[in-house]
Amino acid sequence: MHDLLTVAAAVARAPAAYIALPENGGHVIGTTYGALPLMLDARDPPQRSFTQEVLSPLAELARAPWHYAFQIALPFLLPDGQGEGVLCFLTRHLLDTEATSFREGLDALVRQIVQVLGRPAPGVDEGATGEARPSGISRLPVTRMPGRLPSIEDMPGIGTFEIRHGSNMITLSAELLRMTGVPTGTQCPLEVFAQCMPVPDTDMLHFGEGASDEVVLPETDYAVRNLTDHTQSWVRRRAEIEADDRGKPWRLIGTIEDITRDRIATNRLAAMVMLGDALRKVDTPDDAYLAAASALGDALGTDRAGCAVVEPGEGGFFSVPQDWHTASVPSASGRYRHDAFPAALGVLDQGLLLAVRDARENVWIPCIMPHCGESDQVRAQLLMPIMAQGRMTHCLFVQSCTPRDWSDQELAFMRAVSDRAQAAAASLEARAHQLTLHQELAHRLKNTLALVQALANQSLRGVENRAAVKAFEKRLVALGSAHDLLMRQSWQRGDLALLAREVLSRIAPIDRFHLAGDTVSIGPNTATTLGLMLHELGTNAAKYGALSVEGGKVSLVWHITHESGRDTLTLHWQEEGGPSVTPPSTSGFGSRLLQAGFGHQGRTTLRYLPTGCDAEFSVPLRQAQEN
Repeated sequence: MHDLLTVAAAVARAPAAYIALPENGGHVIGTTYGALPLMLDARDPPQRSFTQEVLSPLAELARAPWHYAFQIALPFLLPDGQGEGVLCFLTRHLLDTEATSFREGLDALVRQIVQVLGRPAPGVDEGATGEARPSGISRLPVTRMPGRLPSIEDMPGIGTFEIRHGSNMITLSAELLRMTGVPTGTQCPLEVFAQCMPVPDTDMLHFGEGASDEVVLPETDYAVRNLTDHTQSWVRRRAEIEADDRGKPWRLIGTIEDITRDRIATNRLAAMVMLGDALRKVDTPDDAYLAAASALGDALGTDRAGCAVVEPGEGGFFSVPQDWHTASVPSASGRYRHDAFPAALGVLDQGLLLAVRDARENVWIPCIMPHCGESDQVRAQLLMPIMAQGRMTHCLFVQSCTPRDWSDQELAFMRAVSDRAQAAAASLEARAHQLTLHQELAHRLKNTLALVQALANQSLRGVENRAAVKAFEKRLVALGSAHDLLMRQSWQRGDLALLAREVLSRIAPIDRFHLAGDTVSIGPNTATTLGLMLHELGTNAAKYGALSVEGGKVSLVWHITHESGRDTLTLHWQEEGGPSVTPPSTSGFGSRLLQAGFGHQGRTTLRYLPTGCDAEFSVPLRQAQEN
């Protein structure tokens, strides 16, 4: 019957047609062809043998998306006196119903339709008398025939479709109708189906338009918006083109699979990865919460997201310094009083996540921002308080302009992002607190060294050997330089080159020193020892060696070597252009310090050459960098 109706529509050159059959005193649709509404009232047989009527502009078939202008009805008698059916065509142009080929072709098709309706139903056996059981119209299924679609159409979450090349029509399976909410039934104009796609599937549309025979349809993913309930889902379209005997494409069949759950999981995982990258770059807790709000707004597909900062004090204010929002809603940034949202804040102050499906249903939680007025169309929102020491300090929020039933997975994602942001904010606060402690410690250490120096001056005022007193004071200064460098590095590690430059520049102009070597960070113990050693070497060079004359220079070179399976740091001090030197006759503090070097694991070589002092110190790199 569907094939006969297809031929009849082709003879009449009609884009749509149907056959109506009698049932229970009225007429029902037997089978259809072309684009027709899902719910269609069958036309009763006309009084005359053939009628062509103009549709009322108010009729459903005359309005979008159908735009039919004429209805042509041809009645026919069913076999065995079972009543009268009607063959009906819907067109946009007036037909020449008097043409001989037109009338004869339809008459022949009507005879075939009557003959098919008179056949026994499959599986109906003849009785013992040899007579067939009474035939009835009920043998013809009173359903729409969706066309030849793959059997996969019955699988949940996977819909099937068929497009004839150049037809501008698409045949949809029942599952695909559910996914897209198309109101037209199984036969749908492509322009109507395209309304489901925010980004059109151009390959599919071009095939339906017949624009070219060279069509390639790779597998692709895109969003689909349901035309009935306006929900959005992600689908994966797969398709295959069938060609005729001449190799020309004539039909496209394919599947559209709902991949929303997998896509959401992938998007949220990607959002957490991107949030982790963003949190590593932030400098303040407020920046961390703003990064979390942006991740939430993007991953949950909301219209606005941000973080409110609850101001301390009795005034009762909170502020939104910055937010993430789409073009359809205004920014919510600003400063607000607590009494504008008393009920919501009463819940949030208890540390509870607040989910609002529709603010218009929950009048006790207003969503309209006071400065935005009625232009703020927020309907649904999630509010996640951030608690510290028993009070709310921040509140993450996401808002949507349409009512929304928040799922358990979305609430769990909100909590996960909030926990991640809180951990990052706590780390930043701890780091800032540690920096404050280091600065306070540095300040107190400087004061202590200054106090020691003052006590030394007072205690050693009567000592006649002023050179020893001055040496003691300079050693305190060298020790302070090493500590200053370590303080700037949070007492973790100090840069060797920077330490050498700072200590030696206090003894002589730095251009009289040649400093070269690898970039090396040394631990606090090694930095303190090295600072004192360089001070002794520089002081001796200024008194007796290369720095005591105009043209003398000092070279300090260091490098890392691999010896006996471990890395070793070696420093070489060499003086040039100075007077001839001799080993010291007495062993004072300075000499013992240089001889000790970096301790029992290190090695020290001191030579007093005619050209000046030549010293080499080595220490295992791991020991030098220990904290």
